[in-house]
Amino acid sequence: MKRPIIAMVALVWVGIVMIGAGVAAHAGLFPYGCTADDDRLAASLSTLGILDAHPAGATPQKGRGSSCDSDDRITTVGQTYRPSGPRVGVLSFYRDVAIKDGWAPPPGDDGEGVSCFTKTVGGRGVELSVRFLDELGEEYGDDYDVDVTSSLDGEGWC
Repeated sequence: MKRPIIAMVALVWVGIVMIGAGVAAHAGLFPYGCTADDDRLAASLSTLGILDAHPAGATPQKGRGSSCDSDDRITTVGQTYRPSGPRVGVLSFYRDVAIKDGWAPPPGDDGEGVSCFTKTVGGRGVELSVRFLDELGEEYGDDYDVDVTSSLDGEGWC
């Protein structure tokens, strides 16, 4: 008789904990998913001048895009460009422009291309990356993305 009672108490306890967790998540104590705050962050990131910088002859493709990762709540704003010159010229261009604009390369950076740069904007850490899209398929050719990422707590990714 004791075992069924213990099992029943355990099931009730688990149910109470699960309901409490659901209420806490709904109340924003354990937020999941992107919110209007993330949309405002995207709007703020989209004004960064580095997204408009491009080598002579490179042309913007489509409009500026943004996304928010629901799990990590990291917001990305980016612009795709089609270059008219070699990749090495594109990477050195962004390296020079980023450093002049106050973006810092990662520690131990060897000066080759762009890996990831960081900058504090409005008290929040923001990361900048430039990547070529050919790994996504031939239809992208030599197109590349200039992306800035951050989150409400100032974490981003490159």
